[in-house]
Amino acid sequence: MLPLRRTARLRPSSLAALAAMGLGAALAAAAVPVAVSDLLAMPGDAVLERLQEEQAVGEPALRRFVRSREAAAQWRSTAGAYTDMALGRLILAAAPERRTPPPDFEETEALLARGLGLAPMNPYGWMRLVQVRTVRGAAAADVAPPLRLALRSGPHEDRRHAMLLLMVEAGLGAWRELNGPERRLIEAKARAAWARDPRRATAIAVRAGRADLLASLLGF
Repeated sequence: MLPLRRTARLRPSSLAALAAMGLGAALAAAAVPVAVSDLLAMPGDAVLERLQEEQAVGEPALRRFVRSREAAAQWRSTAGAYTDMALGRLILAAAPERRTPPPDFEETEALLARGLGLAPMNPYGWMRLVQVRTVRGAAAADVAPPLRLALRSGPHEDRRHAMLLLMVEAGLGAWRELNGPERRLIEAKARAAWARDPRRATAIAVRAGRADLLASLLGF
């Protein structure tokens, strides 16, 4: 009678080595989209830094910034990529020297919706949505919901002066739509904006058509 063949068995150490190799390959594959996305975003990073420092940025640089985020998002969907795209489009729409048609605001709002779906506690994303609706001429009742979510997700977010001014301007414009706690937050931000730069605080109140309300909040 022929002897039975023994089935080859892997030692525990071999199984562990195979598992480690498989995990390493999976991690390497997962890292590729991240690395490529970061590389494609690099041309726009310097532009974003200038925007955050409230420096003037020309149309070519803004379009380069938007294209870098579009390219990065094709490899990895992140909240920052979508909200950055929307930011670039918003500034392009407001640029006085713009030589091309303004961006599609519906598409810009859709980009923000995707970004906020990935990071719903991002006050900057909600304020950019406030900007889109304001630029589109939306009623206060439509501006108030994203403003309310911006206040909830970043009630004390005023490190960046531009963000503070946006919240004050939107809050003054949508004052009748806000509740007591929300109004108190806007009042505190209005006082902070006035303390930092009375001229700009007055300018945004005039633009919102609520200079009287700002004066009342400041006790004038």
